Amino acid sequence: MEESIDKNVIKKAIQMSGYLEEQKAINEFEKAGFFAGANFTFEDQDEHKSREVDFIATKYTDFTFGKTGLYFYVYGEVKMKSDPLVFFERKTQEREPLEYYIPVVATQQDFANLGTGLDIQRILKFKNIHHQMKHKLVSTQFCVVDQRKVKAEHKDLYESLFVPLLKCIDSEMQSIGRYTGFFDPLQQTYFLNIFQPIIVISGTLCSYDVYKDDIIEKDYIIYRRHYSSSTVKRTLLIDIVSMKYLPQYLSELNKTYEAFENAMSENVNKLLDYCSKDREAQDLKVKEIAKRQGNKA
Repeated sequence: MEESIDKNVIKKAIQMSGYLEEQKAINEFEKAGFFAGANFTFEDQDEHKSREVDFIATKYTDFTFGKTGLYFYVYGEVKMKSDPLVFFERKTQEREPLEYYIPVVATQQDFANLGTGLDIQRILKFKNIHHQMKHKLVSTQFCVVDQRKVKAEHKDLYESLFVPLLKCIDSEMQSIGRYTGFFDPLQQTYFLNIFQPIIVISGTLCSYDVYKDDIIEKDYIIYRRHYSSSTVKRTLLIDIVSMKYLPQYLSELNKTYEAFENAMSENVNKLLDYCSKDREAQDLKVKEIAKRQGNKA
């Protein structure tokens, strides 16, 4: 005789596992107009084995189909924590170019042949339109606090949460970069891909204010992390978001997307023009070098 299933036991086990929290996050992204799905896999660059992050969510706009477009990729992890997760926040340095930590793959990202500092970050004014740039605090260190043992430590969170996310973003940038291609003056196209890492915390998210020596419960924190291995060297600004704040956060994320959409729409012809002129300036330099080498010969 088959043993009957106990739905309450099954539900309790699933609730304790964290699977439902992942599904809640995906549902919120879908409500916000993203196409979202669970368990996005990629190949670990160092270990050459399959890894995964909890979800991917995407949005895109084609300005001219097959020729110009904006693609926005969100890669995320969801973590249930009964112990408080505490990030040490400091004021951002005014001169630090945080906009260059925003992961971007574009048909052409800089236009060095037209002048120093002319790049996609400045043309689209990332500093003015990306939500992370408006936040005045950043964290570079965190800990998990076991209140019963009065102990603060990393535990396994760095390896289980942050490393897969960093490697996933890097892997996707390499992959998407391969088919984004370079500017072709005969078939002019321009595509911009923006990547957003996020960790959703189902539990208590706190900030340790190092200036006031105070601990504050937070909805949202920016965590800056650098990763370096034989194959991956990348610094990212990761959004750490409380699950209860996720709908409001997604409202801000949509504002970031719309700001990039507007900036691209207004500047896409300028970008194509910059690409053409940069290519012409580069070709001219090559001809001048060849001419000088010919004279030397």
